[in-house]
Amino acid sequence: MLSFLNSNWKKSLAVTLALAGVLAFAGCGQQQQAKSNVIAVKSMQVKRQDTPDAHEFTGFIEAQQEAKITANVSGRITSKNFNGGDYVRAGQVLFTIDQRTYRANELKAQADLANARAELARLSRDADRYTQLYEQSAVSKQTYDNAIAQRDQARASVEAYEALLENARITMGDTQVVAPFSGRIDTSDLSVGNYVTAGQTVLATMSNLDPVRIKFSISENEYLQLSKAYSATGARSLEDLQLVLSDGTVYTGKGTVDQVNREISSGTGALTLKARFENPAHMLMPGMFARVQANAGTLKNAMLIPQRAVKEMLYKKFVFVIGSDNKVAMKEIKVGARVGRFYIVESGLNGDENLVVEGVQKVNQGSTVKATPMTEAELDTAVDLSAGNAGSSGK
Repeated sequence: MLSFLNSNWKKSLAVTLALAGVLAFAGCGQQQQAKSNVIAVKSMQVKRQDTPDAHEFTGFIEAQQEAKITANVSGRITSKNFNGGDYVRAGQVLFTIDQRTYRANELKAQADLANARAELARLSRDADRYTQLYEQSAVSKQTYDNAIAQRDQARASVEAYEALLENARITMGDTQVVAPFSGRIDTSDLSVGNYVTAGQTVLATMSNLDPVRIKFSISENEYLQLSKAYSATGARSLEDLQLVLSDGTVYTGKGTVDQVNREISSGTGALTLKARFENPAHMLMPGMFARVQANAGTLKNAMLIPQRAVKEMLYKKFVFVIGSDNKVAMKEIKVGARVGRFYIVESGLNGDENLVVEGVQKVNQGSTVKATPMTEAELDTAVDLSAGNAGSSGK
């Protein structure tokens, strides 16, 4: 009996020890899993400082003047004097149309005019002679009237032939197709030997590139605000515009709004504006996209957050705020203009939050993070491999 009890006790002890081992192993696993759920991120506090009240709009560049070049005469091209993309001067000969027929017409008009002038000279002498004879009653009035009428008819013929010669000379001149203004000429597929039809065949397209205009849209509220605002230089905001090219280059010249479409779009509630920028080096080309920036003074104690901290979903912008328990909460925000690597925050934050900057794409609502503070200098050098943040500004 005692042996049986000892045997049962040993079995119970073995089971207990085994269960304790399993529980201990499970506990270690849970601890290991909990550690693995902590996401390493880099963070930055919301920054507060006086900031330029900048407004930014995306637009595209248009030529101030653009023309489709056609010939005023028909014929085959005998010379082409440019390459696509060349800068040409006003009056420069671009194409020459076969001149032979038009030269022959000019020479014929010259000969016809010479004959008409000779006939006028002869009839003028006759009219003078018959005038003297009529005054002496040596010829009848009918003879005198006929002489005067023939002279006047010859004079009208001379005027008609002069007009024909002038027209022939103009047509001859039109065989040389010249640049209507100075600017950039586009590539043309036409070459020597191609036939062109007067007023129909487009030979090339030209653009006047200095100055250019930037076309962009602006909300009604922003337009009203900027119309009354002044930049830091003291100039009116819409007369002191800055241009940022697609590669981030800030264009050296300043622009001014000189065209406003007074009709507000029913679909977007926006106005279309055009700003004029001098372009002496022809750096700005039609069709290029650029960002127009208008300064409306200074925003006192503005909230700034890194652009990389912003996650965009369904046309809305969010940030991940790190709480005191190291858990993140996703908050929707509204941002304004860019200021360097930062956005101005218009609403959604208090100004004392600590935000996830690197690792935005790895965290979700309620994620536990281990945050390492990030410096502003790192915004220019560090690369967030997890991020797919949109870089576009939007209000």
